[in-house]
Amino acid sequence: MVRPKVFGRGETFSPPELDDVQQRVLETMRRDGIALVPFQDLFGDEQLWETLRADIAGFARHTEDNLAELQAKQKKKSYLIRRFLKSGTPFGLDDRWLGFGLSNRMLDIVNSYRGELTWMIDVDNWYTIPDPNAEDRIASQRWHRDPWDNHIVKVFIYFSDVDEEAGPFEYVRGSAEGGKYGSLWPWEEEEVYPDQTEFAAAVDESDRTTLTGPPGTIVICDTSGFHRGGFAHSRPRILSYLTYLSDAGNRRHRRKFGVDWTVGDGSLSEAARFALNADTTGRSS
Repeated sequence: MVRPKVFGRGETFSPPELDDVQQRVLETMRRDGIALVPFQDLFGDEQLWETLRADIAGFARHTEDNLAELQAKQKKKSYLIRRFLKSGTPFGLDDRWLGFGLSNRMLDIVNSYRGELTWMIDVDNWYTIPDPNAEDRIASQRWHRDPWDNHIVKVFIYFSDVDEEAGPFEYVRGSAEGGKYGSLWPWEEEEVYPDQTEFAAAVDESDRTTLTGPPGTIVICDTSGFHRGGFAHSRPRILSYLTYLSDAGNRRHRRKFGVDWTVGDGSLSEAARFALNADTTGRSS
């Protein structure tokens, strides 16, 4: 029996009841540190999918129409355009992307994996710019562990066909703490980038997985495990992105987006309240 954790604001965590799809995702996460699930299998909501798809399609069109200008503004990761980072515009409580990340379908899996309530610290849409001449891996395109929190959970939802030509995400199964490779260049509070040649020799090829998939593929992963981004060569990679931290991890790395508490009805589940650092009135505490 799992012992509920007690948090500083008085919340306790008791594992939620998961359905068969959620339980399957959770078990795969616990075994490998990563799991894939089709959007419709997890959410079963075609209208929600079409709403999200149409909205991110507008972002993709705007990016393509203004690509040179947007790329010139990038200070790092010039191959990646982020929609909401540093936009300065807070999310209303009725925002579709905020609501998606705060849904019980998602939070119940993330919180069950962590064994505690988690904070949602990032919500974004990404457009990876294709470059047919890209060869040298830079920044997060190299094998690494994420900092901020041990067992940080990130979620990627593909809105384009992500194959080898679109820069798919790669992951080493069993590389989070407690797994087969958990003690290999172990997690630290700063990013861990091992020597890439030594890394390649130490990790079995069979334990590396490339996360290709059609639109609607959801990737849920513990990025304290080893992972890297790929090269988008002939087509862009378009996805939405969520990040969840523990209470302890949040003290080291604060939320990257603002919330307009006056927009929307403010009805939040206990898990969603915690994820936004909201008190019982729904306001940020």
